[in-house]
Amino acid sequence: MDATTQQQYAEAFHALHSKDDDPLVLFNAWDVATAKAIAKSSPAVATSSGAVAAALGYADGENAPLDMIEGLVSRMTASVPVPVSIDLEAGYGDTADAAANSAASVLKAGAIGINIEDGLLGGKRQLVDPEQHAAKIRVVRDAAQKAGIHLFINARTDPFLLKFGSPEECLDEAASRAKVYAEAGADGIFVPGLTDLALIERLVQLTLLPVNIMVTRGVPEIGELARVGVRRISLGPWPMMAAMRVIGEAAAAVTSSKQYGTFLQPNG
Repeated sequence: MDATTQQQYAEAFHALHSKDDDPLVLFNAWDVATAKAIAKSSPAVATSSGAVAAALGYADGENAPLDMIEGLVSRMTASVPVPVSIDLEAGYGDTADAAANSAASVLKAGAIGINIEDGLLGGKRQLVDPEQHAAKIRVVRDAAQKAGIHLFINARTDPFLLKFGSPEECLDEAASRAKVYAEAGADGIFVPGLTDLALIERLVQLTLLPVNIMVTRGVPEIGELARVGVRRISLGPWPMMAAMRVIGEAAAAVTSSKQYGTFLQPNG
């Protein structure tokens, strides 16, 4: 992908987060085939790290090698005519330099956005110091500027997922971190595990960053999230899990019935 097209995609992706009452809904991909299928009806493609890792045969948590992720990004961006954002987990390393190098690699492969999370340190699920995470965001922003790309940095914060405290304490921590990350150059705040509509609305009011909510059990419907000002909704690993469930059930049906099944007819 040439730099001009990549920058145009980056600006288009930013614009998708600015529509009032019309959040960007991302049906997350895990390989080139799913990216191409999603791109037929979606204005952007984003990956789920858990789904990508599973598809490559690894556990989530930066276990899939970065060069494999870079190769996947390169193939995805060459295959779809829409912006592609990558879940970069914690930046593939505990240091700011590691995050900068990782971001530079996916930028080179054509990505125009990343998720970068603060709930992974030394391979363990734990909240890192917010200033440590902010340092990563700063150097990633610098790397993107050097590349000439207005990279969308979606700062993920995990107090709800990691049960930092009561729901109120988790909200306060998420809002505090959102402020630190915004000052460091983040473009969005991603809070997986937050499902209570009243708390979601308060978070929207407490930060200037576009709020990204991940679909989990108990998450309000898209219309309700749009009403309280959520700007981005991610389906995360659920599409892959649903697809694998369908494949597993179909395989079991074929094995037991010795019939192809209605949607497995060779000429269907």
